[in-house]
Amino acid sequence: MSVVKGTATGGSLAVVGDLHSAWDAEDVEYFNRADYPALLVTGDLGRTRTEDGRRVARALMQLEPEVLVMPGNNDVEEYPHICAELTYRRARADLLADTSPGAGEASRAEHTRLCGFSLHPLTLNGLRLTILAARPFSMGGPDIGFPEALERAHGVRSMAQSIVRLRSLVDAVTTEHVVFLAHNGPTGLGAQPDDIWGRDFPPRGGDWGDPDLRAAIDYARERGLRVLAVVAGHMHWRAGEHPRTPRRWQTLERDVLYINAARVPRIFQRAGASVRQHIRLRLTPQGASAEECFVADGVCVE
Repeated sequence: MSVVKGTATGGSLAVVGDLHSAWDAEDVEYFNRADYPALLVTGDLGRTRTEDGRRVARALMQLEPEVLVMPGNNDVEEYPHICAELTYRRARADLLADTSPGAGEASRAEHTRLCGFSLHPLTLNGLRLTILAARPFSMGGPDIGFPEALERAHGVRSMAQSIVRLRSLVDAVTTEHVVFLAHNGPTGLGAQPDDIWGRDFPPRGGDWGDPDLRAAIDYARERGLRVLAVVAGHMHWRAGEHPRTPRRWQTLERDVLYINAARVPRIFQRAGASVRQHIRLRLTPQGASAEECFVADGVCVE
């Protein structure tokens, strides 16, 4: 179990959905100036070109806030290389003193972490909470995605093993409040193509959420933890065969806010300008709320 501790000073977290290569120096500059103490990234860093994921990972390492990156199904092939990049930069950080040239770059690399089956305590405006990172590499649906890669990275090969691991993480949480971070969302939130994690590809229809994530959320609630939000992606908003039917990207159920952040592409043209989207997630002891943010020329325009 990996545990990373941090202290946040801002009132909200930034959520960035499946990137699919849509991330560059302009994003780094914006988030290094914005008042976000931490960013949650739902995965799929690259597309299909070789080294796309590694390029995006290097850019994410230039961020000054804390960054948690949940590896997606598109990250499996490059996962060992992305891990090697992070390991190299952390080793570099250990070798450099704070006053050495390049120490700032190295210390920023320490803030960016791949996560999965891990706990990440955080204090946000006085609110102590834990981000519980769920199973990486998810393809959605009832079957576990990439069992060989998952076993190599985490020693988990089956849905049953994943449920046991996630429950053990819930048992290890020491804060009252919890936010789940995953690549794909949980079952139980609808089976229509426009539902938050409904299946929108042939054969259309069906709940395409992760059953192990649902089991972990329910178990956390049974244990008396306050689950504020569940953040994931994977199922793109463009509703597959029916792009005119928008996918529901957030829903509140039993006081838990569920967010599907996978607006793809997240960088697009509007009125001749390049616009970059992310989600602002506000967390308080009473609950969570979320809204889309659009950035053009380094300024939040909506």
